Amino acid sequence: MVIPALDPNDSFAAEQAGLALACLDWVLDVHASEYPCERTEHADYRETLATLADLDPGAAGDVRALLDETYTPPADLAGLRDQGRRLKEAVAHSYRLLAGSPAASAAHRAVAETAARQAQRELAWCRLTGFPRGDLPNIADVLAEQGRRAVRASVGATP
Repeated sequence: MVIPALDPNDSFAAEQAGLALACLDWVLDVHASEYPCERTEHADYRETLATLADLDPGAAGDVRALLDETYTPPADLAGLRDQGRRLKEAVAHSYRLLAGSPAASAAHRAVAETAARQAQRELAWCRLTGFPRGDLPNIADVLAEQGRRAVRASVGATP
């Protein structure tokens, strides 16, 4: 991208050029992390759905089928997003079903932990947009840390 010489007295043109550069900075910050971020969300929501299914002895067969279907995430971004959306919808549905049960507290804890990780990813994703405040890590660092957490949590786990 080539930015033409700007009139030093044209503050509007300078502001527009600054916005264009900020957009490019943001794209450079997040672009390489798009697939890994979707992959992390897929794994996070799949794990949460499995936890909720374990809390509900009468979990519907469609939940178990979705867990089986999503065991291996798609290699393409569109397919991964589609499965991720379906997993999120299933988590919301399962959580509502558990709301009045003896497992409600455990379900709340599982969904709250997932939401906290999701919020951390979202803040890192948007860190260069000017909306989140403070010194936030970039998305690649957040994904790496969440990946390390997932590995630590799965040590000794069986598929």
